[in-house]
Amino acid sequence: MRFGLIVCAVVLALGACTRIGSTRPSSVAEVAGCEATATGEWRASPQAIYQVQASSAGPDCTHAVATIAVRDSSGKVLWADAAASEHLMTLAPARDLPAMQRALAEWIDSNNHTIATSSALPDWPQGADGPQNGEFPFYPEQELDHDAYMALRTANVPVFCYVQGMESEACVALHDGQMTKIGVQTFPG
Repeated sequence: MRFGLIVCAVVLALGACTRIGSTRPSSVAEVAGCEATATGEWRASPQAIYQVQASSAGPDCTHAVATIAVRDSSGKVLWADAAASEHLMTLAPARDLPAMQRALAEWIDSNNHTIATSSALPDWPQGADGPQNGEFPFYPEQELDHDAYMALRTANVPVFCYVQGMESEACVALHDGQMTKIGVQTFPG
């Protein structure tokens, strides 16, 4: 019984504190926020179309978090990633909601990359430290050794790439109904 009285006293005290201190600072009401979304399609093949979604959320567009997700036809998420929008080349210049809306649509556009299938990945010659791609190297994920990388190239599976930094894009392969990150392709910023 005594424990119940203590709990009630604490709950009442917290309730009183909440009522007294529940006024919101005026600056919260003045901030417009940066909640934007974009949806598009990724045509992995003529028969396979996936939905790509991007969104931003934050106190303003300069400080928003951006997410990207690829879903199958049932809505299941096959791949998702998130980053601060200020660290993504495509999104960093977006300073207001309309600009962020346009930037998100550009970010998920699957027609703006050069690696559409794993066979387009740069060659990784036997004995080399990594794939050879000239001035803009491709860096495979750490768990992807030479043999696994070359097998993926030979498999010729669909690849979805998106900007993941200021001078690079992440590439994710669709294989057996699942998506796995292959690595990062650098490009001029």
